Amino acid sequence: MAYPGIPDEALAALEPPNPIDVGVLRTALKPLADPPDGPLGAVLDYGKLLLAANTVTNLTGARDWTTLIEAHLMDCVIAAQYVPQDARTIADWGSGGGLPGLVWACLFPEKRMLLCERRGKRAEFLEDAAFRLELFNVEVLSGQAEECLREEGLREEGLVDVIVARAVEAPEKLFKRLRRNKVKFGALLLMAGPRWQQDWDELPDNVRKSWALTAQHAYTLPGDRGKRYLVALKPA
Repeated sequence: MAYPGIPDEALAALEPPNPIDVGVLRTALKPLADPPDGPLGAVLDYGKLLLAANTVTNLTGARDWTTLIEAHLMDCVIAAQYVPQDARTIADWGSGGGLPGLVWACLFPEKRMLLCERRGKRAEFLEDAAFRLELFNVEVLSGQAEECLREEGLREEGLVDVIVARAVEAPEKLFKRLRRNKVKFGALLLMAGPRWQQDWDELPDNVRKSWALTAQHAYTLPGDRGKRYLVALKPA
């Protein structure tokens, strides 16, 4: 079934977010932009599109503002604090509904964002949302991430500075796909859940030794949403 578009009636009927939730998000944005109101408005505008589109297309499990802000937008905003400042091109591996790709595009208008998404309806939503939000730094690559990035890499040497992956698949499977397909990139940022350390420790020795763990940032999401990690790795 074709992408149905973002329904105008759902957009019009959407209630504004709780001011307390907005205040928490504004505080999280301050390390990235002070004053944070410009990026805050852009991220909330994206949130409106996502929640409205989610009524007709399955983009995220978040069906209300509080869940979206606490479990998803806050995760992306906090993780953005650890993005290398000198990264020029960032690829979102399996962008889905644009988390973190479209959020980071709102926060880093000077960086080129490649949103890789194999599912057609989700890729079309990403295109639609980027157009409506006037995010001219976004390119949507429809297809398997490794194939899209390999094709882009053939056209432009040294294309990707950073790949970010948020809850797309088990680390071992992702590592194997990157190695097997010879994807060229500078650093890998994993946005991982509370099992991260256990998942890393349980990897086969040969897999762990093929990656250099350069940084590991732990943080806790609001509303008892739990612990999260932003992990930076480079091929060893």
